[in-house]
Amino acid sequence: MHPILHLLIQIAVILLTARVVGKIMRWIGQPRVVGEMLGGIILGPSVLGLLYHGAILGMLFPVHKGGDPYPFLNVLSQIGVVLFMFLVGLELDVKLLRNQGKALIITGGTSVAGPLACGIIVGLYLFQEFHGTGGNRLVFSLFIGTAMSITAFPVLARMINERNLQRSRVGIFSLACGALNDVVGWCLLALVIAISTSVGLNTHKSGNPLFSALMTVIWTVVFAAFMLLIMPKVLRLLQGLYERRGYLSRDTLALILLLVLASSAMTDWIGIQAIFGAFLLGMAMPAESKFVGHLTEKLEDFILLFLLPIFFAFTGLRTRIGLLNDAHLWKICLLVVLVATAAKVLFSFFAARVAGLSWRQSGVLGSLMNARGLVELIVLNIGLNLHVLSPQMFAIMVIMALATTFITTPLLYLVYSPARQRRDEAAEALQPTPGESRALVTVSSPQTASGLVNVGTLLLGAGTGRLCLLHLSNPDEQERRSKAFYTASDPVELALRQAAAMGVPVSAMGFVSTDFASDITLTANRYDVGWIVLGGHQGLFAASTLGRIADEVIQHSNRPVAILVEKNLRTVERIMVPYIGENQDIGALQAADQISRRNDARVTILHVVKPGSHTASSGRLGVQSLVDRQFAVPDSTRQIRFQVEESDSPVDVVVRESANYDLIILGISPQWQFKQKFLSRSQASVAQACACSVLAVHARASAIAPSPAPPKSGDVVSQGVPLAGQP
Repeated sequence: MHPILHLLIQIAVILLTARVVGKIMRWIGQPRVVGEMLGGIILGPSVLGLLYHGAILGMLFPVHKGGDPYPFLNVLSQIGVVLFMFLVGLELDVKLLRNQGKALIITGGTSVAGPLACGIIVGLYLFQEFHGTGGNRLVFSLFIGTAMSITAFPVLARMINERNLQRSRVGIFSLACGALNDVVGWCLLALVIAISTSVGLNTHKSGNPLFSALMTVIWTVVFAAFMLLIMPKVLRLLQGLYERRGYLSRDTLALILLLVLASSAMTDWIGIQAIFGAFLLGMAMPAESKFVGHLTEKLEDFILLFLLPIFFAFTGLRTRIGLLNDAHLWKICLLVVLVATAAKVLFSFFAARVAGLSWRQSGVLGSLMNARGLVELIVLNIGLNLHVLSPQMFAIMVIMALATTFITTPLLYLVYSPARQRRDEAAEALQPTPGESRALVTVSSPQTASGLVNVGTLLLGAGTGRLCLLHLSNPDEQERRSKAFYTASDPVELALRQAAAMGVPVSAMGFVSTDFASDITLTANRYDVGWIVLGGHQGLFAASTLGRIADEVIQHSNRPVAILVEKNLRTVERIMVPYIGENQDIGALQAADQISRRNDARVTILHVVKPGSHTASSGRLGVQSLVDRQFAVPDSTRQIRFQVEESDSPVDVVVRESANYDLIILGISPQWQFKQKFLSRSQASVAQACACSVLAVHARASAIAPSPAPPKSGDVVSQGVPLAGQP
């Protein structure tokens, strides 16, 4: 088989395995990275190599005698690691370390120093049996200590987001401790590598390893100072260019990639691995900017979805768990896992208590700091490449990385359950001021954000009100930077600007959710909102033209729900409320009443009756009495008209009249064809067919009065009759 074809098949199998196992891990509540790490192990000799005596493994990933094993995968995985470390540097915001004071120094320092000391002791104990061919006792012990002190900042940040702790005190403090761990951990690793290699710009030719190691450290410090002090000024020029243009050009992206390669090559030449140069350049980039957010979006998907699974597979191919072939070795493995977990959790926990955090907050921080993930695998591969670790010790440490990352989620749930978190958040929820009304507006798309804020503001009515702005992210797609959500989310930025333009106060929140409908309902209850405002989003397999999430919110919430199907909604001056005698029509009248109080919009009540009507008095008076009750507050400035149309098809009438209005408000009922057959387009709903925006409203039956009987056949009411008490 041609080498390129063979490589393409290998990559296809790797990507498929990573996605499938990652999905399974997400399904059981674990981070996707755990599944991708496990997928790499499955494709290696530890699992796939056991089938048919390794025949499948040998056919899929053959090893040629006399050459480097898996050379193509090795190159691709190393490129992926370099680019990933650049992303880690981008994600790491050193501003997190500011204003934390003594508490951060105590907690962050102890969470590194404690596991480092425990790891060094374990390394001294295990050196004789598990050292590599090129290691000595000092290097081996320092390396084990460094590996045990590492916390994977990207995994920690994503866990904090997924548990919606990013705006809490413990979440912010955990991010700061994780950032400090990352910085100190990589500095320690650079020192260990310098001691191990003793290259130092070819000064090893002097024959003095100690002098060579010292020169490596000196050059590393000089280069790091240049990258963190001088390079940011250069990069701000690129940021200014981006802001003037409004987009990230290909030339700018190419220049940044060249800088990544150049800085990586420089640190590799110094002798401390190429990944450090990429990491330093990422740290030098201007944090909390659209420029970095756009750059991250350009690179992240390709790196995380294509290159990193290859690194996991390459690591799995080098991991031979079968080498742990007796009880003694498994006891050593258990010892390493227990020491790594206990040292990280306990030292972090007690340091946080000393720093002033509560018992529960300290437990949350200790649990989160135990996450190691991909960063640990990068460290271990360096140890194997430098021959510091033996293959057996490499396998033990890979198991430790998997186990500690896997343990983090259940440990976090044990310390701080979602039920307890919801109770805490409810207790801390914003208390309404007297006379203040609220509307919960969920935003997800730049196209609908402004319109949703517009409608949510109008539904607040004439009194004082506040918008509760909610932005939810799916954890399967949430692989973005862990900054405050509104800095990287265009829909939220647009919504905030629209709210500011309308002069309405906003309480903004955003988090990762595995159940959008449930979290929308819980948030609405927590903030005691009067309306839930959603955007209409129809999926391919949705039975409703309003979307599955809207259906679920309607089923589970006891609050009025309004779903906006927007079609270039700019102003709301002309409103039509179709009335056909359904119970939910009263909810539509309530919404029209609220909106017309806010902006004095002209409201037309369109009543559709059967053709052939002859008398109007009883039907007209019944409907008009209902409308008078819903628009109970007298207001001479409000323009409310009553219009009757004869038709067998209310949908046709509403669609025909829609061109004359800015917004149509409908009560959700079967006549408007919001439900449809699976994948069927033969029956278009009003929301799809109207020329203007449609607001579909649902209110609980207990919250609305019984509707009067519809007009009898033969009733006719002339068009344009005002509702101001005239017959």
